[in-house]
Amino acid sequence: MNRPPNGVYYIKTPVELRAFINLLKKFRGYATTLITLYINAERPMPDVLNLLRSEWSTASNIKDKTTRTHVQDTLERIINNLKGEAKAPENGMAVFAGFHMINQGNYEWVYYVVVPPQPINTFKYICDTAFHTEILEDQLHAGVVYGIVVVERGEAVIALLKGGQWEVVKTVEFFVPGKHSAGGQSANRYKRQTEHLAEAFYKLVAEEVNKIFLQIPTLKGIIVGGPGPTKEDFLEEGGLDYRLKDKVLAVVPACCANEYGVTEAIRNAQEALKESEYVKAKEVMDRVMYYAVKKSDYLVYGRERALKALETGMAEVVVVAEELGEDAVLEVVMKAEEKGVKVEVVPRGVEESKTLIQAFGGYVAILSTPIWVFEQQMAQAAEAAQ
Repeated sequence: MNRPPNGVYYIKTPVELRAFINLLKKFRGYATTLITLYINAERPMPDVLNLLRSEWSTASNIKDKTTRTHVQDTLERIINNLKGEAKAPENGMAVFAGFHMINQGNYEWVYYVVVPPQPINTFKYICDTAFHTEILEDQLHAGVVYGIVVVERGEAVIALLKGGQWEVVKTVEFFVPGKHSAGGQSANRYKRQTEHLAEAFYKLVAEEVNKIFLQIPTLKGIIVGGPGPTKEDFLEEGGLDYRLKDKVLAVVPACCANEYGVTEAIRNAQEALKESEYVKAKEVMDRVMYYAVKKSDYLVYGRERALKALETGMAEVVVVAEELGEDAVLEVVMKAEEKGVKVEVVPRGVEESKTLIQAFGGYVAILSTPIWVFEQQMAQAAEAAQ
């Protein structure tokens, strides 16, 4: 795989981080020969190098020759790569290095330096048969979460929007009668009973919402949706915890208390959710579709043409579907890091991901110049190759 000149990958999104983690988990070393090194920004680089040199000396006592050779060789390479660094980046860095065992006696050198999207707060050196990705995985789990509550008469659904996906975590059902045709005192009595039942239902929903959302330390905001006045009635009468009321970002219309209602609530609250990965991915695909319809002479798609646009420096943005797998995502991320081109990865959980796969083969490049210039370069390259 291609690497940027300094060998350091700056991971910008959870999707890219997830792809890197899945890649790292594939490697296995002979005995405890794969080295994982987490360096926080505050750690002086001379201290790091001194520790690695000390570990190199200690490794000379390893009895097994292959293990000793692999560990010392790996440490030497890490030291040589890091000694030119003045300090770790602001978010720290994670080094994964060693000889991956393809089969007995057949090894492949592996070296990745990752700067994650959130700070590394610890310094850790580990020598094992596999790379340790737990700290990076913690960053995935600690990502921003949004709560979605859709309420209609007698039914409610509670969902969580995390990264590029959302999931329903609780449904609530409670009998609240509809309109009644009786007149006079019977009608008034029936109306009061219905109001009491509706209030009891809203309180039941609020209890579930409180129970779920208050346990999420990274909850950034809440969207409340529903048909008619039910959403406002829920907020007024439900008894939602004051800490959660302060996090309500938007109250929006939604058709019904089911998965369709959750999707509609998210769509109607896009402005409030503009920082979420899910909404950002939808905006990316909106841009792709705009170019496909209105400015098709500035767009190419399919793996071969999109990567060629990236390699020739004619791509302004490259869009790739996470659904293609981490190898495909990382191929684009690494090439883009080398060329300084922006990459957008569309998560699996976004509906438009299917459009990206089915209509564009999972790859799109938005060009900085008209497509005829790109075609001309492609033709010249083909002639030169003959």
